[in-house]
Parts: sequence; C-alpha cells; structure tokens
Amino acid sequence: MTDRPELSRRELAGYAIGSVGTGIHSTVPGLLLLYFMTDALGVPAGLAGLVVALPKAWDALFNPLVGAASDREALRTGRRTRILLAGALALPVAFAAMFLSPLTGAGAAAWVAVTFVLASSAFALFQVPYVALPAEMSDRPRPAPGSWSGGSSA
Repeated sequence: MTDRPELSRRELAGYAIGSVGTGIHSTVPGLLLLYFMTDALGVPAGLAGLVVALPKAWDALFNPLVGAASDREALRTGRRTRILLAGALALPVAFAAMFLSPLTGAGAAAWVAVTFVLASSAFALFQVPYVALPAEMSDRPRPAPGSWSGGSSA
C-alpha cells in the first residue's frame, strides 16, 4: 500500500455524484419502461417484457469484458477514467433515446430494445470502473468513498 493523502470532501462528493446517474438508470426502466412501451407505444405486453429482459442477458456477457478492459487500462495507465468517461457521456444519450421512439408497435419494441442495450452497455462502461475506484482512491480501511456514494443514492 502507498501512503495516499486523506480524501477531501470535494473528492468524496465528486465520487458520490456518480451514484445519482447509476440510481436513475437502475430504477427508471424498472418502474416506467414496460408501462411506457405498452401504453404509449402500443407494444404487446409479452414483447415488451422480452425487450426489458434482453439487456439483462447482455449484461451477463458484456460486464465481465468491461471489467477486464478496465483492469487492463488501470494497469497500463494507472487510471480507469477513459472507459468510465465514455460510459458517462454515452449513457444519458442512449437512456433518453429509449423514451424517444418515433415508432409504435413492433417497430417501437425494436427501437427500445436497441437503445436499452446501448444504454446498458454505456452503463456498464461507467459502473464497472466506478465501483472499482474506492479501493484505488484511499488506503483507509474504512470505505469512505463508498459511504458517500451510498448516501447520495439514498
């Protein structure tokens, strides 16, 4: 372990802000996406359920790849920020696109499926390196960055 200086409140707050975006992506589709697809876009309920399940299956394949890439980047450059930043920039665009389908019915289901997989991919690019950061931010045995992060997601 190296002797890193104590993290400032600003650094802790900066880390904690990331939990706001992750909370939105983790919560909103589960609460609204099925209703939105069936009632606003006219997607049959069974198809809408399949669309919501598809990104979860994709996550099981994609997230380990992101983890490996994040670890390689951290070893090579000492930072994980490039992958994290790519996800942070792409996620709001893909997330908004899920709710901006110009189509209805089966076409809307395809639109939402593609944009939800893209949003889930962007989420993985942000979230996987993000949860690895606290161990690299501080040598303290008490998880201060994680405590701040949990508080901001409440």
